Amino acid sequence: MNSKLIGSSLIIAGTAIGGGMLAMPIISSGVGFTGITIVMILIWLTMCYTAILLVETYKDNNPEDGLSTMTYKYLGKAGSIVTGISMLTLMYALVSAYIAGGSDILRLNLSNWLKTDISPQVTAFIFTVLFGGIVGLGARVVDIATRWIFIIKLIFLLIVIIVMFGYVRIDNLLQMPIESKLFFSSIPVIFTSFGFHIVVPSMVKYLDGDIKLLKKAFIYGSLLPLIVYIIWQLSILGSIDSNTFFTIIKETQGLEAVILAVNGVSESKWMNIPLNIFFAAAILTSFLGVALALFDYVKDLSKKKAFGKNSIIIYLITFIPPLLFALYYPKGFVIALSYAAISVVITSLFIPVLMYIKVKKERQEPISFLQKIAFSLIFAFGTSILVIQVLMTAGVLPILD
Repeated sequence: MNSKLIGSSLIIAGTAIGGGMLAMPIISSGVGFTGITIVMILIWLTMCYTAILLVETYKDNNPEDGLSTMTYKYLGKAGSIVTGISMLTLMYALVSAYIAGGSDILRLNLSNWLKTDISPQVTAFIFTVLFGGIVGLGARVVDIATRWIFIIKLIFLLIVIIVMFGYVRIDNLLQMPIESKLFFSSIPVIFTSFGFHIVVPSMVKYLDGDIKLLKKAFIYGSLLPLIVYIIWQLSILGSIDSNTFFTIIKETQGLEAVILAVNGVSESKWMNIPLNIFFAAAILTSFLGVALALFDYVKDLSKKKAFGKNSIIIYLITFIPPLLFALYYPKGFVIALSYAAISVVITSLFIPVLMYIKVKKERQEPISFLQKIAFSLIFAFGTSILVIQVLMTAGVLPILD
């Protein structure tokens, strides 16, 4: 298999598989394994399809063009502005969150090794310079780094899964504790877990606009998270009954809840070690993927400016805002992240379909009846996620962390 194809597939998968994956079983506890698996497969099909649509729009275009250039060309100034706001809000929020999470892990480990307390400002700066530096060196270096970190991530996740598989019971997997409110609230969370479209322009450039290779990369790169998510859900939901999950949700949340659940089932206190290593590796691969996409997007936005070819200035514009927010106003990006589903709907569903339709018209190629049905379903799905997000914000539906 082509080396670049492997690397780009892992960058796509690494961008999608973040630390939040560990808490997926908690989010899915009110839906059941069968229900959440069906939801994940349908979302994967939708996201993979729209990624391929976005790749198709590059067919007769310069692979160096970023999404800002592409949306301006096909959707005009208004489309470019909406896409820009959505992309920048999402990517700056994610990079800031990963800097905060990564620096916390770095601070904890350095403090233990050096036997002294290190300030979060110092570790945040070290994390940004070190791993942001990898991004600044380009997609090839990100590719190599992602491969090794991804392997580490899978090894430690596999350790947990192998242990938990020994406790899987068919009865737990067949439980269908579908609560309508939890079911609807889980959809935006699962949806954002397949948010890899932001790396499309970077991958187009990295693979020199090879459409055939790009399609394979996004199929493989999106399929890997789906497989990992299903196996992870199976190992946890299959080994712990739904009543236990509901108790855990009331008492704790997120990674801590999963660690408690896994330790409780395996009757071992050491299981938090592979879980925490996976969490750290997941933050790194996601940071590298999102930061690369942000770096390329800022570069595309700035190419008509006087500093457009100055990589140092592009680097500073990419990393200084999220670093400052991570240090001095983390709540600002936490708020932005709570609305991540809205940005992902716009950039991953609406924009690819609208651009593809415009491209087909320019090429004077007909849109098939099946495609029209698919596009209608995609818009209906995207709109339903926006409605769910509004209902969650209004308190009508529960917010899942």
